[in-house]
Amino acid sequence: MGQGRAWMAGGLAVAALAAAILAAAGGCVPTVPRAKIVFANLAGIYYAPAAPAAPADNAAGAPAAATPVEGAVPELSEALLVRAVKELNATKDLDFVVLSGDLFARADGLSLDRMKGILAELRVPYYVVLGDHDMPADKAGLSRALLALALEGHGFDSARGYWSREVLPGLVLVGLDTAQAGQPGGHVDPEQLAWLDQTLTARADKAVIVLAHHGLMPLHPLDEGSAWRDLLVDNAEAVREVIERHPNVVLVLTGHHHFAEGRVSGQTVYAASPSVSVWPLAYHLVRLSPQEVEAVWVPLGADAETRRAQDRLLGSKAYRGVFAAGEDGDTACVRLFGGNKMQVFRLPGVRQ
Repeated sequence: MGQGRAWMAGGLAVAALAAAILAAAGGCVPTVPRAKIVFANLAGIYYAPAAPAAPADNAAGAPAAATPVEGAVPELSEALLVRAVKELNATKDLDFVVLSGDLFARADGLSLDRMKGILAELRVPYYVVLGDHDMPADKAGLSRALLALALEGHGFDSARGYWSREVLPGLVLVGLDTAQAGQPGGHVDPEQLAWLDQTLTARADKAVIVLAHHGLMPLHPLDEGSAWRDLLVDNAEAVREVIERHPNVVLVLTGHHHFAEGRVSGQTVYAASPSVSVWPLAYHLVRLSPQEVEAVWVPLGADAETRRAQDRLLGSKAYRGVFAAGEDGDTACVRLFGGNKMQVFRLPGVRQ
């Protein structure tokens, strides 16, 4: 552990020195390499295989026997994911798709195989990081190493949970591993922090998007207290310190908040995406240019599905329970999770 911290400290010092030399030499910060890059972020899918078709004499069918997930509708997850893939295949100029964790209601072999079959229909590459729901405490679920190997080529290049890949010429995607088995909260250990700093230094001539499940920036006042403490990694400041030493990091995308919100810190935009299987049943479509980041949430649910999902959200202790009782609390919850349908973040002027 001590050697890891020493390595990290040394790496940070080298990065700071490199930045100073670059600035003194009049070097410029890498910018977004194209006039427009379009991609989607699918967060909180909580995929559960749909139940077998109902017998002919029961036309109404029966709900899938999905693993319960507080506030979510995993029994609708397969239909919603299939719908998302069809919509994304029809999206003009789409470059790639990212999945920012909580892929499964329960990470088992059937869910993995079925989800990969659906995602294989995408006409563009997709890249994945794991969330806390993908890391169950019991041994019946799939391990981090098995998931990483099963999803090799979709970011992962080994049994390790974090990775980097140049997804377009001049644009690198870095996937962090923030999940802890059996725990809702996230953490980035010293070894991964040192790797992150080393990777960003090595990619200093490329624009970078960092992808993580847990938040790295407080996005709501509740993030600062005990109610939503687990929505952020417990060492978020240390992770941001590494990221913000590297002005080539354009955007940090996360999925654990399940609502659309963002902030700019230093040279970097931090943005969270809505959930596919938590109301409002949506994903983010992101348009990235050298001047700005535009994030628009795209709804997936039919009317009845959306009503069911909102009822599930408003019955949740973790989501609705942190707001005041009564109609005002309902309104506050709905406004938060259903708000910010379109956000635009200007990239800092140093990139221009």
